[in-house]
Amino acid sequence: MSMDNVAPTRMQLLAHKASIKFAADGVQLLEGKREALLKELIDRAKELRNLRNQLHKMGRAAVTTMAIARAVRGTADVRSAGVAARRELQLDVRTEKVWGLSLGAIDRHNIVRSQRERGTGLLDVSSQVVEASDSSERMVEQLLVCAPKESNLLIIGEEVRKVSRRINALNEYLLPKLRGEMRTIARVLDEREREETFRLKRIKKKKADAKAAAAAAEGAA
Repeated sequence: MSMDNVAPTRMQLLAHKASIKFAADGVQLLEGKREALLKELIDRAKELRNLRNQLHKMGRAAVTTMAIARAVRGTADVRSAGVAARRELQLDVRTEKVWGLSLGAIDRHNIVRSQRERGTGLLDVSSQVVEASDSSERMVEQLLVCAPKESNLLIIGEEVRKVSRRINALNEYLLPKLRGEMRTIARVLDEREREETFRLKRIKKKKADAKAAAAAAEGAA
């Protein structure tokens, strides 16, 4: 492994040990966050599935009642009732924090109205048109329930992918790199220590030989 930018010193060895512990702790925290996000994702996906099933039923009911109204009263009457009942939806969009994510929610007001609130008289509109209006507004209300939940599901899913990428980067790149560099530093330090031990032994032997030679020379004199 390349050590061009890493000095093989005791300080670097300690620094690498600290970095490895920090990265390993980070992996554990991220894995805990991912597990919590996955649980949140699954719970919300189950809820959304039920809501969407209801939306599909309401959509089919709205299409059926609209077709009956057009068949009985004609497209012109249905269109006229729709123009008379036109209005702006009363919606409040808010956000909530879940695991650090900003998730949206929609507060709805008076989506499904009475015939009087639609601006049509009790005798002016047929029962088929009234039923089509009710079905359509119930479908719109359910759509407003599902829309933010589906958007939130996408946000949580993307966050799960981001956390997974971070975990993979730590496990597959950073931690192996740090551990490899630490092993290299430890090997270099061990080699230096062996060389230093060998050098000290040679110096000690030279001193012993010199002392013995001096003693022999002194005895000969």
